[in-house]
Amino acid sequence: MESSPRLFLIDTYGLIFRAYYGRARAAVPSMRTTRGEPTEAVYVFATMLRRLLRDQRPDYVAAVWEGEGPTFRDDEFADYKAHREATPEELQQQIPLIRRLLEAQRTPVLACDGYEADDVIGTLARQAAEHDVDVFLISSDKDLMQLVDERVKLLNPMKNDQIFDADGVKEFMGVTPKQVIDLLALKGDSVDNIPGAPGIGDKGARQLIEEYGSVEEAIRRADEVQRKAYRESLQNNQDQILLSKRLATIAVDAPIELDLDALAVGEPDLDKVRALYTELEFHSLLSELDVPEEQKDTATTVVQTPEALAEWLAAQPAGPLAVAVSLHDAGDDAVIEAGGVALSAQAGDAAFAAAADLALVKPLLEDAARAKRVHDEKSTLKALRRRGVELRGVIDDTMLAGFLVDSSRTDYSLPKAVARKLGVQLDDDLGRAADLIRALGVALEPELEQGELQDVYRRIEMPLAPILAAMEETGVLVDAAVLHAQSDEMAKEIWTIEQDIHELAGGRDFNVNSTKQLADILFDELGLPAPPRRGKTKARSTAADVLEGLAPDYPIAGKILEYRELSKLKSTYVDALPNQIDPRDGRIHTTFNPTGSATGRLSSSDPNLQNIPIRTESGRRIRAAFIAPPGHKLLAADYSQIELRVLAHVSGDKTLQDAFRKGEDVHTRTAAEVFGVPPMMVGPEERRRAKAVNFGIVYGLSPFGLSQQLGIPQKEARDYINAYLELYSGVKKYMDSTVAQARREGYSKTMFGRRRPITDLGSRNPAARGFAERTAINSPIQGAAADLIKLAMIDVDRLLREKELGSRLLLQVHDELLLEVPDAEVEAVGPLLKRAMEQVHELAVPLVADLKVGLNWRDLKAL
Repeated sequence: MESSPRLFLIDTYGLIFRAYYGRARAAVPSMRTTRGEPTEAVYVFATMLRRLLRDQRPDYVAAVWEGEGPTFRDDEFADYKAHREATPEELQQQIPLIRRLLEAQRTPVLACDGYEADDVIGTLARQAAEHDVDVFLISSDKDLMQLVDERVKLLNPMKNDQIFDADGVKEFMGVTPKQVIDLLALKGDSVDNIPGAPGIGDKGARQLIEEYGSVEEAIRRADEVQRKAYRESLQNNQDQILLSKRLATIAVDAPIELDLDALAVGEPDLDKVRALYTELEFHSLLSELDVPEEQKDTATTVVQTPEALAEWLAAQPAGPLAVAVSLHDAGDDAVIEAGGVALSAQAGDAAFAAAADLALVKPLLEDAARAKRVHDEKSTLKALRRRGVELRGVIDDTMLAGFLVDSSRTDYSLPKAVARKLGVQLDDDLGRAADLIRALGVALEPELEQGELQDVYRRIEMPLAPILAAMEETGVLVDAAVLHAQSDEMAKEIWTIEQDIHELAGGRDFNVNSTKQLADILFDELGLPAPPRRGKTKARSTAADVLEGLAPDYPIAGKILEYRELSKLKSTYVDALPNQIDPRDGRIHTTFNPTGSATGRLSSSDPNLQNIPIRTESGRRIRAAFIAPPGHKLLAADYSQIELRVLAHVSGDKTLQDAFRKGEDVHTRTAAEVFGVPPMMVGPEERRRAKAVNFGIVYGLSPFGLSQQLGIPQKEARDYINAYLELYSGVKKYMDSTVAQARREGYSKTMFGRRRPITDLGSRNPAARGFAERTAINSPIQGAAADLIKLAMIDVDRLLREKELGSRLLLQVHDELLLEVPDAEVEAVGPLLKRAMEQVHELAVPLVADLKVGLNWRDLKAL
């Protein structure tokens, strides 16, 4: 038997509101474009609509909206929906975008003035059923269940497209579809301000309807109702109950006619859909669209002769030449070298030279007069250099541009970048890759302009890329023998600490690395205060924060922390670093990640040298293995309190600026002011607390976080922060204005123009909102500090090259630069380095860089 055609009637507003508030209740980070425009409701609705049409394949569809003007319910009951909150501004901004989405999808939009969407849905459903059409109400609104019958069902897209027929309604609501309005009449509806029967809730309403069938019958037989509260409510509120039933009843006679032909599902306007997805930065949805015709293929010319290359170049337009390099593992030494090279200057056209033919394109690649566009200049430079090609003339790096446009991503690889920005999938065709690098550069250029990011791009990120490439190639010399000796020493220390732990546990022998055994010993055998059981397994935590809380009173907790710290240092660094030494030069070649942090700070990997602890002696001694070669010294320059100096500059706080200008110890001054004592009376503990507050402001520490760090009550930590902000009133103004700006624009911004998207400033979840506010405050400070040291690296590199010195930049770790300097150049390079770092940019307070020199990274002495 042939199935009936199906009509889907979408409860548009209902789904939009549930999409928005559902994400808010779940504390999911809000979605925004890099321009700060909210998009989460549009995204959820777009995803739902796409899935619905793809998986359910209806014959007809309509998106039903609320009509304009008051309805018959407003005329009958002036307080109808009176208590509804105003639609949040963030959601209001997205309504026109959803209308554009429906237009692009060619989904008809229906409404009827003077009637709610439910009434239009009810009317059309009745008419469609009379034409033997199966109707599906696309909604999560229980009120619509009153319309369910043999032809009409409710499909809830928020519950994996769960479908409710009459039996499903009975099971879910406890009443039949026809009795839903009776149920609502008794229990009321706080959302729509339907009063219902006072004192009769959901359970009571179900019982009464089950027994009497309708509210009219329950009222007529009220004297039979056993429960006094129900009986009196029915007797005393008859008019209100019957009013509530009329308000809850969906009209099926709205003045609108069903036109099935107009509602037939058609093909979307892919150009409009793609344009909207691109505008809203829905990269994952873009990648699921069919590829536009003009982006499907790239005609690649394989060049094997100089004539073929010249012929291809002659046919290309003026403008940047996109360069894509095939990288492959060079063998046992795991060095990445260049395979083939592809070039592209216009859409759909590329040239390819195999690895064996690189000599053909070498003059072109080394010609600084011919502008080049690449993706990840740092890696491209290194790969080509390994094959004897010195890439010059690079004016664009689409990886860095994409990072500046949206620093909230974690993956800026070319496949991810083109999927997000162009909505296409990248295959193994290198010519295609070059073509897409070209297209990506064209797409990103206006975004850099609109975001006022060209300065930070051209002045900081682009000049830094070749410097980082050179630093990675240089590497840092490491003495494996020192690490092997440290490994033996640490193994003995770890064994001794383990024995101490067993002794403190009463001689019990157990595996210190087993969290379950450890929890049993600490909390069951020894009776230490146990944390609450959490998670699915209800296991008791022995995490660092738990042990730190126990350590002041229970020595075994401190010993376990010490054991873990040493064990981690040994496995992560002391034992691992020797395996990462390049046997050809005895150096470790870390990889610097310019897109690794949303603040703009550099990170490093393979190995991560940023995370070697320097606050403990155990961590510091690892640096002893990083050495200078014979005839050289290691020269380090470390910015002093750079984040606080940036804070003094951007906040304009006179007290903070005065302290730095006078060269005072800012932590001592803060302690003196907060604790009300002369600076000479400030003790180590007061200074430690003041320092924690100072940096806590910079790093977005909450009162809870500060209380944990200092081991004090949360109220005391909040008092410290309040006292600090009273002292430094300019900082308080900066914090307030920065959060307001980020809330208004959707991003924070450094003094150099670097942006960081900030979501959740409008979150209904206090924890998420508080974190977003702290991020908005500290990102401009950390970002500016990152920009300053990057600018210093650029200046130092330029000066070393101009003076033709043999000194080389090796590492950038936090606020420190490490150089390898020939002995004969130390006296010249030291002042040059200090001057470059301190004069890199004029602030309202002086920048100070401390110089140290020595034979290894740990034992550096002041210069």
